[in-house]
Amino acid sequence: GPATGAPGLLRGRAVRLLLDDGRLDSEEAGRRLRLVLSVANAPADAAGWVEGFLTGGGALLLHDPRLLALLDEWLTGVGDEVFTDVLPLLRRTFAALEAGVRTTIGGRVAAGPLDELPAVRAEAGELDRARADAAVPVVALLLGIRPTIPRQAAGRDT
Repeated sequence: GPATGAPGLLRGRAVRLLLDDGRLDSEEAGRRLRLVLSVANAPADAAGWVEGFLTGGGALLLHDPRLLALLDEWLTGVGDEVFTDVLPLLRRTFAALEAGVRTTIGGRVAAGPLDELPAVRAEAGELDRARADAAVPVVALLLGIRPTIPRQAAGRDT
């Protein structure tokens, strides 16, 4: 466990190096990410693991949507206090990613549920704009970008 083993940052970095070297496949990396993001682990340790894992670049979150979905599921499931504690760590992690990767990740998160394939999502019908808009400031904060104002809100209807 985290108390007796190496800090999350080092464990995450080790998994990323093994993945990049071909000694682990993305399924095994995903399994390890799922374990570290489980409720049994301290959120700060999990955030450190994510930082170590993404140090090699964030494009892997775009190539393997399952990893991004795991992160999204974990982040939306943590309590308010925990979220406040891990937000600075995650913001630092995402701020270090390439600008194009951050923008694309932000677009994918804003597009809807990450655990569905795009083809399925397109058939699902109307996007819940209110829920999507509520997530935009948090995602923008994590990615260190300025949120765009939805078109409907841009005009004043008074």
